[in-house]
Amino acid sequence: MDEYTKDLYTMMFSLQTLQNQGITIRETVYKSLDKLLLWNKESENSKYLELALLHMQAYANMGFALDEENKTICEILKKTGKTREDFFPKGYLLGKRIKLTRSQVRGMIGRWRPSRDSPMTIGELVDDIIRKVKNHEEGRYIYQYHRTDVTTKGDIEVYELVINKDESYFYDVKKFRFYTFMEE
Repeated sequence: MDEYTKDLYTMMFSLQTLQNQGITIRETVYKSLDKLLLWNKESENSKYLELALLHMQAYANMGFALDEENKTICEILKKTGKTREDFFPKGYLLGKRIKLTRSQVRGMIGRWRPSRDSPMTIGELVDDIIRKVKNHEEGRYIYQYHRTDVTTKGDIEVYELVINKDESYFYDVKKFRFYTFMEE
């Protein structure tokens, strides 16, 4: 794995942890872009623009769409000669935008069987996710499935649903894959 890809995945992981403090990914990325552009203007150091592009790529890889109307993004694109299309997700651990339908939500989740620790059926799990996202039930929801004996802690599937005022996403912890939901 090259250094850029390592930096990209590190950035994605860092952004994902923001919700633990009640901070949105969008808010952080956009404020960071504002600061990086300001520091670039003050210092004329192009490394700030490179870092801004990395922020934008990490955001896109997580399944979020860049706001074409944002003045900072427009200015960064102009200064770097990039276009919004240059920020389609890259790499093999990509975020994905899905519709909030039963089949699409089901597709985010691997094999699932009810257990004592996770009594929901796959259908109930899918319905729970859809309901929470549609009703904007803010919070952080963890779903776990133990593929093998729970006493050995072997092969645990962990999923995290994050819903806050400005965004919601589903995170497959084991596969390091992000899903965002399209408005219907």
